[in-house]
Amino acid sequence: MSSGIIFMRKQNLILLTVSLFVGSFEAFGEAEVHEKLPLKDSIQSNILTIYKDATLIQQTRSISTETGKDGNTSFQGVPNTICPESLMITSAAKEGGFEISEFSLAPTAAGASDLGVILSFKNTTSNLLKQIQLLYLFKNLGWHIDYALYFSANYEDVKLNAWIAVNNKSGVGFSKSQIQFVDCLIPASFVPLNPSIDSVQAEPSHKGEMQTSSEPAHAYVCDQLVDIPANGIKRISWVNSLEIKAKQDYRLFVGGAYLDDMEGKSAHPIVETWISFQNTKEQTLGMPLPKGEVTLYHGDEKGAIEVLGKAFIPHTAVGQEVSVKVPATQAEKNFSTPNDDKALRTFETELEQTEFKKLSDKITESSYRLNLKNKANQPITIRVTLDLPQGEWTVVRENISHQQNGDQQVFWTIQIGANSEVDLKYRVRLIRN
Repeated sequence: MSSGIIFMRKQNLILLTVSLFVGSFEAFGEAEVHEKLPLKDSIQSNILTIYKDATLIQQTRSISTETGKDGNTSFQGVPNTICPESLMITSAAKEGGFEISEFSLAPTAAGASDLGVILSFKNTTSNLLKQIQLLYLFKNLGWHIDYALYFSANYEDVKLNAWIAVNNKSGVGFSKSQIQFVDCLIPASFVPLNPSIDSVQAEPSHKGEMQTSSEPAHAYVCDQLVDIPANGIKRISWVNSLEIKAKQDYRLFVGGAYLDDMEGKSAHPIVETWISFQNTKEQTLGMPLPKGEVTLYHGDEKGAIEVLGKAFIPHTAVGQEVSVKVPATQAEKNFSTPNDDKALRTFETELEQTEFKKLSDKITESSYRLNLKNKANQPITIRVTLDLPQGEWTVVRENISHQQNGDQQVFWTIQIGANSEVDLKYRVRLIRN
């Protein structure tokens, strides 16, 4: 299975014709309950865009009419978690002579999880079947991805399995649906005029004002039609790669609190174990990976399997590197003396801030010495990463050249011989926003 990806920013996702009302049909309790609402339509297509907090559906239906007569028709299968004011109904046909004049929503039966839509129309055409298009938002249909990752004994061979779980609690099923999954909340929220409704998650400064964010969002398009049951979880295969080649490396992070005033104090950053591999077709991958939690397994030479715990895979586009942090308990084992039951560590770190200057309210400059001591009988390569806060920054000087990863991260790749130690010295100026 292959899938495509769409990169977008939330403000580009705003649907100007749709406003979000968070709630259910219970707010419209005065509606009459129709015990037997006749079904007079058929669903031609479903297109679902599933956000983290709601779902946008685009649906085409065929309805039956009488030749040249005005009248009413109805159809069922609309979730009762619909945002009623987001519903848009249009005629799919370009021909004139058919116009929807009004509609209403009503429960199909007492306690039912779906609603019926009753349409009044004006019709001067002879075509008995009309196509209409529906566009609306509804709640209680969500998604997430589950990863499972298996490492060989030497961590060089990896198997990756992933399933996107679609959790439908809306009470309405959707057959043969085109789906895309978006890893953000609905990008526009609307405060209803009724002040008694307090279920809106984020209130803007003015009623009716759209809420937007500049944070990037990612959409993942499924290239197969999917049947979603009315209630329950449907798991869709996203990745099944059994021949991935990986590499093991060690990382140490010196950003965050270490950038504050800690002059005269020392710290001992933890060396972490990471496993990395490329997201390419050559690795039997080559498709975008949504962010999600991963369960880690490790097999030894005798076939025994150890559960390492949980980790996290960030959003990874095609061609990028997938990096997974091995839990700290396993990282400790990797730095242990062989056959040593006490698991004494053979690698030591010490970070000292040798100077800290506050040049203004927003500008600071600080110097550091990071001592890396390898007490093992084999050489080790460590990647020292400095995550920087938002704003301008400069590495004023350093004794080992750094590399840059994005706008807010630099790193040093340091090789340390057996039974040796290395000092990394650097000075950083920060202009914080």
